[in-house]
This record gives sequence, C-alpha cells and structure tokens, in this order.
Amino acid sequence: MRVYFLVSFFLFLLSCRGVKEVKKSVLEFFLENYDKGVYRYVVLETKPNGEKSCEVILKDLVKEQKYRLNLYTLHYVERFELTNNFYCELFSKGRFVEVAGERFTPPSNLRIVKNVELREGLYLWILERVKGTSNGGGGIFFLPWGWGGIEYDYRDRYRTIPGRYGGK
Repeated sequence: MRVYFLVSFFLFLLSCRGVKEVKKSVLEFFLENYDKGVYRYVVLETKPNGEKSCEVILKDLVKEQKYRLNLYTLHYVERFELTNNFYCELFSKGRFVEVAGERFTPPSNLRIVKNVELREGLYLWILERVKGTSNGGGGIFFLPWGWGGIEYDYRDRYRTIPGRYGGK
C-alpha cells in the first residue's frame, strides 16, 4: 500500500512540471521538438511584454509539456524588416500549432491561419477553430427525398475521406 502511494505521489509530482523557458530561436525549438516526436501544440496564453515583445505559453499535445517563448510583435518585426516569420499575433490564445508536411489537411473544425516553412518539405501550420454561423439552418424544415415514398440514393453524398485528417 505504501509503495502504491509513493509511486502515485511521484507520478503526480512529475505531471506538475513547470513551464520550460525556451532560450533558442523559435525555428530551432520547433525543429528539435519535431525530431523528438513532438509536433502538435495549443497556445494557452499570450502576455504582452511592453510594446515590442510578448510571452507565449504553448502546451505540446503529445508529451503535455508547457513551453514559454519570447517573440516580437508584428509591428516591431515589420519596422526592422527582420527575416523572422514568427511573431506574437500568430500565436493567439486557443490556436493550434502543428508541424507537418506540405500536404497537411487540418480537421474539418479547424482552418489554416498561416503556414511557415521550417525546412524543405516541413511547415509550421497555425490553425484556429471554425466558428459556426448559425444553429438550425434559418427555420427551414428539411425532409430527405427518401421519406414519404420517393427513393433517393445517398451513396456518395456522405462519404468520408480516409486518412488521419481527411487527406493522404
């Protein structure tokens, strides 16, 4: 019983790890993590650090580690014409970040905001949730043709595309 308690307490302490500060460039960070098998993130928080920079807290959805990145704002990046493709406004709270190839297709409830090339054939995809426009279709009551005696073939209408995200 004591061993079980100690093991569970140790696992609890490991799960409460703090936020890791990222000291290297954002490009190197994403490439190194991709090589380690971490390729999917969610933006938990974005805090401004004055006029020209911000602090972004990411959580990887593979190993559930949190990271703190320091980025410049778009205004600051454009003013000095830096070649940096990463800036604060890309990493808004609630957005998803995926490192994937050029043929990446997001899930149907996400849309692509921007993609940035990390190296040849590998991109950083910034995604956000698609917001529904209305609930219910504007008050129109829909009956399928197959209801009431008229037969209609739905064979290809609701076909799902195979693959992890609907693509190859």
